[in-house]
Amino acid sequence: MPAPSPQRYRSGGLRQAVAKVTLDNALTAFARIRETDPRITPVLTLRHFSVVTGLPYLFLRRTVARRAHIGYRFVYLRKRIPGRSSMRMISIPPPSLAAAQRWLVDNVLRYVEPHPASFAFHPDSSPVLASEQHPNTQWLLKVDIEDFFHSVSEGRVSAIFSKLGFPKLLAFEFARLCTIGLDRGPGRNPAPHPGPITLYESNIEGFLPQGAPTSPMLANLAMVRTDTLLSALADARGFRYSRYADDLAFSSDKPRTIAEMHSLRREVCRILNDAGFRPNRRKTVIRGPGTRRVILGLLVDGPTPRLSREFKDNIRLHLYYLTSPDHGPAKHALARKTGTSSLYHHVRGLIAWATQVEPAFGAAALITFRSAPWPLIQPQEFGEEDDGF
Repeated sequence: MPAPSPQRYRSGGLRQAVAKVTLDNALTAFARIRETDPRITPVLTLRHFSVVTGLPYLFLRRTVARRAHIGYRFVYLRKRIPGRSSMRMISIPPPSLAAAQRWLVDNVLRYVEPHPASFAFHPDSSPVLASEQHPNTQWLLKVDIEDFFHSVSEGRVSAIFSKLGFPKLLAFEFARLCTIGLDRGPGRNPAPHPGPITLYESNIEGFLPQGAPTSPMLANLAMVRTDTLLSALADARGFRYSRYADDLAFSSDKPRTIAEMHSLRREVCRILNDAGFRPNRRKTVIRGPGTRRVILGLLVDGPTPRLSREFKDNIRLHLYYLTSPDHGPAKHALARKTGTSSLYHHVRGLIAWATQVEPAFGAAALITFRSAPWPLIQPQEFGEEDDGF
């Protein structure tokens, strides 16, 4: 629901006998928000947010006050390389709260640019683009941020919305709608948050839930100052820097000493710790000549990113079984303990990724893939409009 023009807003307010000072303050807030980006839909109060989203005001207010049972659904996944914990908590918001969060994504956050070094969670971002920032890499430092989303507190989120021009109370309320307040155990809770009004007082400060539609973009914006510091550090030392979500990469196409790399690692970790982000030591690595220099699964030791041999061999193996007269899609799916449709999507996804990185290899693989004797069903059941069978 787009906001009315300032003229129509003033005219409507005057017809409803709204005080002139109130209208002036509202229009000043509108102008402040639109200075960030005119495409952002201005919102002035939580009740105003209720009107533009169609969500009940009482539901929004009780959610902000953390007085309602929010009803997040939690899924726990085992981490491939654990940090402080071996499990990753995915928090899925209920439909009503997800609708509020999606509104903020569609009408506010999508128009706010992250730092230029960030290559995830915004339109046209891609792991390939991130890897392309590191051609002919001789030395590589990779750093992973542990519990990336959970490191961003509701105070940081409130500051993001406030910086975009939203009134401070509403910025806080938006932050509460986008964060989850859980007791994470001794020593892991920030100091109690007093809240701007008594109703909003809480013993626990919330954090971004991994699984909410707003979390990726808000985490990006929470990293802007840190990305700026890390970019400046990389420039000062003659390195290239990129970040894809919680994966940071620093590379050089010139000879370096191992002492230089260790010094860079220490300074990067210091900047992250000072900003409230904790590096995962187990996933922080230095790679030099004679080792595989890989960023986001792509080799970056040449002029352009390349697929690894293992990745290509995996696709070739799938294509062999899919097209072999002795196997075919049905037997191959049965051997992998999955369905034919699931196998189709899995291999098709691998080829799609390969096509982004190495178009010639991907195009050839797709021709072979389509030549497999897939079941005679409608292409739409496989999720493609026309895939040639």
